[in-house]
Amino acid sequence: KNRLATVFFYLSDVAEGGATNFPRAGGGPPPRDFFDCSKGLSVYPQNGKVIVFYSMHPSSELDPYSLHGGCDVYNGTKFSGNYWLWNWEYHFSRGHRTRQFEDYKKAMWLS
Repeated sequence: KNRLATVFFYLSDVAEGGATNFPRAGGGPPPRDFFDCSKGLSVYPQNGKVIVFYSMHPSSELDPYSLHGGCDVYNGTKFSGNYWLWNWEYHFSRGHRTRQFEDYKKAMWLS
């Protein structure tokens, strides 16, 4: 099971820093320093902005150029959320976990 794509939501403005960095965007080499946000492509937080990026090729091979990370926030607070799309059914669809989740729903939502 692998992450096919990510939908990333920026929920706040940030005065300085806080970018999501893709150091290998455009075919760059593997980074030597994962804290260096000056390479590749950086997407800066803006309240309401949404980015979507793929982690796999249509052939189901992982895309090494989708490597990404969060850069330091220097001034302000960054709020964000993500939604991951998987190339395989997620764990709630597997036998015992499905039963556990159904029991949880009954206990929490139907009581």
